[in-house]
Amino acid sequence: MFNGARCVWLGLLLLALPRTGLGEEIWAFRFNSESHGISVSWHDDLVFHNTTGQDASVRLTGISNGQIRPDETIEISVPAGRTVSMAVRWGLWWPDSYPGFWVVRVDVPEGVLVASRGGVNGECPSPCGAPPNPFPNLGAFTMPVFRALVPPGQRQVLMGADLGAQSSRFNVGLYNAGQREAVATVSVYQACDDALLESRTVAVPANTALQVRGLGSAKTHCDPEGVFNTWLRYAVVVMDQPGISYVFNLADDLPFHPRIPLGASVGF
Repeated sequence: MFNGARCVWLGLLLLALPRTGLGEEIWAFRFNSESHGISVSWHDDLVFHNTTGQDASVRLTGISNGQIRPDETIEISVPAGRTVSMAVRWGLWWPDSYPGFWVVRVDVPEGVLVASRGGVNGECPSPCGAPPNPFPNLGAFTMPVFRALVPPGQRQVLMGADLGAQSSRFNVGLYNAGQREAVATVSVYQACDDALLESRTVAVPANTALQVRGLGSAKTHCDPEGVFNTWLRYAVVVMDQPGISYVFNLADDLPFHPRIPLGASVGF
């Protein structure tokens, strides 16, 4: 999933704030993968915080890239006023096919807040412990949580498809929530004049999450006169099935082991 030895995630955090009623469905990308050629792995973590004075339960209602396992623990208890991390529940809410990248659909009751995080783990012997390393010792980053699917044909504009003036490329994660195969077009634009830089069309099977890799090879070519942010670029995703998408950046030139030196988040 995180191909190359020199990659770094810049995630976004979109917090699902439940509405009144019995609950609200949210969608979140999950991942468990390794970088080829180096001993580094990438893992997600769903975090639930119960703001109420009563115990609550979050319930898995759907999963992509496979099926829910027959013996799966569907409900996770979140005690009153407490926080529960899925990172300590290794292997739960994974599809039966165990892919490296998938999406979960979760019913969240009123008063329970949701965040999604990722971590970079160095696969090393003591003192880290035998692989897989149980903690993100190379850094953590925020990931999106979605409160609704984007309707078919609607443009999904993904800003921030750059690392400023630092040379970089990026991947786009796609999830097709439809009942049939989707045709998805990912287009890359430079913001200085909104000119198209490149475009790619892919097929996304039904109920499947995948990534479009290595976008950004066509660099921005803005006239620096009168334009300060010549590096700014964005992606536009259009699918003919309902779904969600996000973008993350990879620096072209990083040290051997990737690290996440900075972080930012939005409060609950």
